[in-house]
Amino acid sequence: MTREGRPMSVLANELDAPDHGGEDTGPRRRGPRTSGDARASIIEAARMLFIESGADRVSARRIAAAAGVDPSLVRYYFGSLEALLEEALRPSEDLIAPYLRLRVLPIEERGAALVSAALHTWEHPVGSTIMRWVTVSSDHDSAAYRRFAEAAPQHWMSALPEETSAEEAGIRNSLVGAALGGIAITRYIWRMEPIASMSHETVVALHGPVVQEFLTGPLPAVPAVAAAPAA
Repeated sequence: MTREGRPMSVLANELDAPDHGGEDTGPRRRGPRTSGDARASIIEAARMLFIESGADRVSARRIAAAAGVDPSLVRYYFGSLEALLEEALRPSEDLIAPYLRLRVLPIEERGAALVSAALHTWEHPVGSTIMRWVTVSSDHDSAAYRRFAEAAPQHWMSALPEETSAEEAGIRNSLVGAALGGIAITRYIWRMEPIASMSHETVVALHGPVVQEFLTGPLPAVPAVAAAPAA
């Protein structure tokens, strides 16, 4: 459900609905546009507006105005705002390339490489926009967000040893996600010092061993929780 209590599936098809906030006009780009340019401009504008206002509060007209294209092109290229949101969350090849290289690295180097890949994501022009939306968005009910949340851990699962069981992989994945998420929030969202000003190399040196431990270190035995006595 959206902030107004409306299903995202309904909003997904309301391409011509008026905005709930913000002006319907914006800086328009001038000059001839190729179809590829127009489509890319729509995606870029959508990313920024989804962060600024939330996906449920942005219309096709507002996105088109920010992109400098005719509103009909939003429907032509994407069909619905939900489909546009999903496309806006799709990582580019150069964004995920560092994760694809994890599997070929020696196992003991993957923790540092994974932290480095995460920093690359947050410092990439597209990656930083996507991850900021994921971090601060209230659109967590959308199908696009759910698909992103399910797919994101797959990028770092390749860093796990091949023989890791499914149950253990789930635990280690959540630990790695918590570590990388903590770095992202303190460094890029809260801008907490001194981590906000640390060099890329320093962050990797400090956090790489922690993530490596989550990937390959021994997991502590978790005591079973005793059942409460019957009343």
